[in-house]
Amino acid sequence: MSNDQDCNCRKSGGADNAAQMPSLQPGNASTSNSGDNSMSDSSPTLIPGGASADAGGGNAAATTGAPTLGPNTLAQSASGGQTAWNNNKRASALWGINQNRNSWVYVPGVGWKKFANNSDSAVVALTMLAANAKQSQGNYSYRDEADGMIHETYVW
Repeated sequence: MSNDQDCNCRKSGGADNAAQMPSLQPGNASTSNSGDNSMSDSSPTLIPGGASADAGGGNAAATTGAPTLGPNTLAQSASGGQTAWNNNKRASALWGINQNRNSWVYVPGVGWKKFANNSDSAVVALTMLAANAKQSQGNYSYRDEADGMIHETYVW
């Protein structure tokens, strides 16, 4: 390429380059991400399409950092300190964020359920099973523990 066909890509300095420089700076994604690998209480706030906010008890939990769609009375056995199996459900949405061990599944008629966060491999495995159940719309059965999190799932 000859000098008279130069694209002016290598032009340095001057007022011409100042006008071409971007003026926006990226915002901070999170000021709390200090690399300490601590878990967060962030949770999903959107309700997947087709579900109404009134179906599962409203959005009273929105101010506490929990999902906005509360579980119905059939799934509240976990909040009473009991372990319960919920069979023949469907996974209709997944939610995750750039935080350690923070992944959720949306079960129609129940609401957002958090996966057990006792280990990285548990969160990854439960998320992968829920993703398969969502993709195939197959049978999704899960064990709800006293802490309100999903600790075990069966997908077929």
